[in-house]
Amino acid sequence: MFTCVKKKYSLLILLVLCQQCFAFNYREVFGGRYIQAEKKIADLRPLIQQYAREYNEDSRLIEAVIFPEVMRYNSIYNAVETGSLMGLYSRFGADYADFSIGLLQMKPTFAEAIEKEVQKHSSEKWVSALGFDHLDLKDNYDSRMARITRLTKPEWQVKYFIAMLKCINLKHKISALKEDERLLFIAAAYNCGWNKSAAVIRTYIPKKFYHLGNWDSGERYAFADVAMYRYNELKRETGRLL
Repeated sequence: MFTCVKKKYSLLILLVLCQQCFAFNYREVFGGRYIQAEKKIADLRPLIQQYAREYNEDSRLIEAVIFPEVMRYNSIYNAVETGSLMGLYSRFGADYADFSIGLLQMKPTFAEAIEKEVQKHSSEKWVSALGFDHLDLKDNYDSRMARITRLTKPEWQVKYFIAMLKCINLKHKISALKEDERLLFIAAAYNCGWNKSAAVIRTYIPKKFYHLGNWDSGERYAFADVAMYRYNELKRETGRLL
């Protein structure tokens, strides 16, 4: 059974990687939004690289996986949405309002799931080092408001992402995967829900649901494929710097 599943997963990854040979040029597809996202992440890069070094993660992988979400980010819309919905969420919870916040477009339910998961690994040094050991997890106004406040801060969004990477590795044991396979799995997990089963996450790798949110956006793309394209760009760029 395991061998069969492993073979199916290998074939799926091979299919996605082969598609990269004939991939969209996402830089051209998304045009100005792609360039804007590059600039936004460049401002965040020192913070990403700092945490990647401290917690033994690949900063290029982090940049690549968040890149599709950063392309979606609209600062004006984000301010309006956060301002109008934070009151509903803080008073009544996620059943009444669950919305994307900040540059990495993280939802309160995403943050809450991370906070609960890390408590299972409280003995891990990274839990306290990232500041997840003293969070109030009560389902009340104060804890929900504190969660929103954290999500509005870029440093906390990076912390949540690092914690997600740790949780994914502990839950799904992906450290043994090849570099490209790991990138595709993490990108799909970030997009569909990192706490879903590995089998479900893998089915999302080739699924074409991603768009920029425009009413006339038309064609959809695979989130993981966009992340892989950006990852390959970053590897070429860092290669030239070595």
